[in-house]
Amino acid sequence: MGQKQRAARCLDLLSGARREMGLPTAVSQERGDIKIQGSDTHPKKEQRETMTMFENVTRALTRQLNPRGDLTPLDSLIDFKRFHPFCLVLRKRKSTLFWGARYVCTDYTFLDILEPGSSPSDPTDSGNFGFKNMLDARVEGEVDVPKTVKVKGTAGLSRNSTLEVQTLSVAPKALETLHQERKLMAEHPFLEEMRRRGENLYVVMEVVEAVQEVTLERAGRAEGCFSLPFFASLGLQGSVNHKEAVTIPKGCVLAFRVRQLMVKGKDEWDIPHIYNDNMHTFPPGEKPEDEKFTLIQASDVGAVHEDFRTLKEEVQRETQEVEKLSPEGKSSLLSSLSKLLGKKKELQDLELTLEEALGKGHEETLEALPKNVLLSKGAMDAILYFLGALAELSEAQQKLLVKSMEKKILPVQLKLVESTMEQNFLQDKEGVFPLRPELLSSLGEEELTLTEALVGLSGLEVQRSGPQYTWDPDTLPRLCALYAGLSLLRLLTKAS
Repeated sequence: MGQKQRAARCLDLLSGARREMGLPTAVSQERGDIKIQGSDTHPKKEQRETMTMFENVTRALTRQLNPRGDLTPLDSLIDFKRFHPFCLVLRKRKSTLFWGARYVCTDYTFLDILEPGSSPSDPTDSGNFGFKNMLDARVEGEVDVPKTVKVKGTAGLSRNSTLEVQTLSVAPKALETLHQERKLMAEHPFLEEMRRRGENLYVVMEVVEAVQEVTLERAGRAEGCFSLPFFASLGLQGSVNHKEAVTIPKGCVLAFRVRQLMVKGKDEWDIPHIYNDNMHTFPPGEKPEDEKFTLIQASDVGAVHEDFRTLKEEVQRETQEVEKLSPEGKSSLLSSLSKLLGKKKELQDLELTLEEALGKGHEETLEALPKNVLLSKGAMDAILYFLGALAELSEAQQKLLVKSMEKKILPVQLKLVESTMEQNFLQDKEGVFPLRPELLSSLGEEELTLTEALVGLSGLEVQRSGPQYTWDPDTLPRLCALYAGLSLLRLLTKAS
């Protein structure tokens, strides 16, 4: 296939993907370049694009400030007021350290469930920090004034865009004073409900927030593969003329850190520095006076997830639970997921419904899934795990997964991701590495384009010349999520 034919085919793919995602489809070709023209004024579509860009900003910021750390990017602009210091949040049941814990907001702060008393001092600024190459390596940062960072736009953002951020955290002394002076309101309705459901509660202890209101834009030409999410599905060197914008309010939380709340007896509490998955806010089956809290070293947490084999074993455990479904159940689950992929809000709604159903502790049938799929607790638990992985992928990636299922190339894509991660899981430096030719040799032109785009959106840039690929350790969490998603879909398609 010649260069012009390949470009035309990629244009068709882009138009189809954008049409399915409800995005503008006007595309023209000039001198081998790709231009996306026009803009859609439909409010829901505008909101979806804005939210996607906000999520891109917060994730890129988090990768630069705290790669592989416990800083969590906020993924919803409308929820930022519910993630200020002292806000209470819930962690999704099937969170994993491989692609990061995910949290949902509540309508309460930690202070709301304490007995009345003196208010703690305001959160303090945590100090100086600096970074560069934010927003997919297209923005360079510089420390402008003490305790703040100014990020100035380059190719990826309009040049007049500046994002200034600072960190605010709860001072240890303020927390200590609060602990001495104020007990829990044992009969607070929210606390009683959480105790009944056995939920774990977390307190936001540190945030990264915008110092001033700013409108960030992706504008102008973006060079190279995967430079913009909507261009990524091309899998083609070139450029895009496209404009997106998001206004971030002053004081908007962009990322946050949490610590787990531990309840002792009826009204005693603690917020330990270190926590793990075996700890419970409301320890089950223990008398208050006998409650014990085992702390582990931070190094022990990392040791649990030290290599690719550990990830592979975790994914295999979850796929084994899905495999227990009847053939009809697996087929129905695949059909339902195929309709939901690319609709992030609907996928998240299903995840929330499963969260609630799992809390009931008995088998469930769900409206989002066919009536003939009766889910045991083990199956719900596993599906929730994979929904969490799929939710980490962009809508464009989810759509590409559907196309890949149609092309029956999921096994090849899974092997590609598995092979590169197996070789580089512990690699902490960027680099270009050779790719075994047989990993791509079975793919036709269109299948290769789909595969390049799919893995490229998770940060794995495959180059046909060589062939070779670029490894970036900061993209590891996204690749872990893609690996899990591919594993589930391959199992379901194989069964069908």
